[in-house]
Amino acid sequence: MHCMNADLSDLLRLLQNLIRLGTIAEVKGAKARVRLGPTLTTEWLYSATPRAGSTRTWSALTVGEQVIVFSPGGDLTRGIILPALYSQEFDAPESSPTIHTAHYPDGAVVQYDHAAHSLTATLPGGTATITADKVTSNAPSTICTGDLTVMKNLIVMQSATVEGATTLNSGVAMAVQGTIQASEDVLAGAISLAKHPHGGVKAGGDQSGGPQS
Repeated sequence: MHCMNADLSDLLRLLQNLIRLGTIAEVKGAKARVRLGPTLTTEWLYSATPRAGSTRTWSALTVGEQVIVFSPGGDLTRGIILPALYSQEFDAPESSPTIHTAHYPDGAVVQYDHAAHSLTATLPGGTATITADKVTSNAPSTICTGDLTVMKNLIVMQSATVEGATTLNSGVAMAVQGTIQASEDVLAGAISLAKHPHGGVKAGGDQSGGPQS
C-alpha cells in the first residue's frame, strides 16, 4: 500500500510538472532559469522562438517575465520555456485592437495601427541605419523635419524649389547646364547682377567695361 501511494504521488508530480507557470529568475544568453514557486527554480532551460534554423529570430527574456514551462514526461530538466504572459509587473503596453507594437526598455516604440494606416518608429536619442544597395521610396510626398546631410552626389531629376538660404561650400559649388532665372537679383561677392555699375562707358556702339564692385 505504501508503494502504491508513492507511485501515485510520483505520477501526480509528473503530471503537475507537464505544464507549469513561472517567472524568469536568471537569464544567460538563449537559456534561462524559471522560478516555479517559493522554493523551486528550474535548471537552465532553452526558450522557444519563432525560428531557429537558417532563418533565426532573437529577443532575450527578461527577469520577472511570466512564462510557461512545458516538460516532456513531467521531467523539469527537459523543460522548454514558452514566452510569455502579461503580468502585474509587465502589463500589456496597449489596449487598442488595431495596434501591433513592440516596446523596449529604453523607451523606443515600433508600432503599426492598421485602422489608421500609420506606421511609426520612435527611437529616443538613438539612430536608425539602413544598409542596402538601393533604397526606394514610392511615397508621393516625403517630409524631413531636421537636417539632411548627403555625403555624395545629389541628383534631382525634376525641378527643385528652395525656400530658404542655400550655402555651398566647395571649389566649383554649382555647375548648371541650362538657364538660371532669378525673380529678384543674383550676387557674385558684393556685385549685384541687376544693379552693378559699368566702367568705361562711351557713346556709340562701343562695349562698356566690366562691372565695378
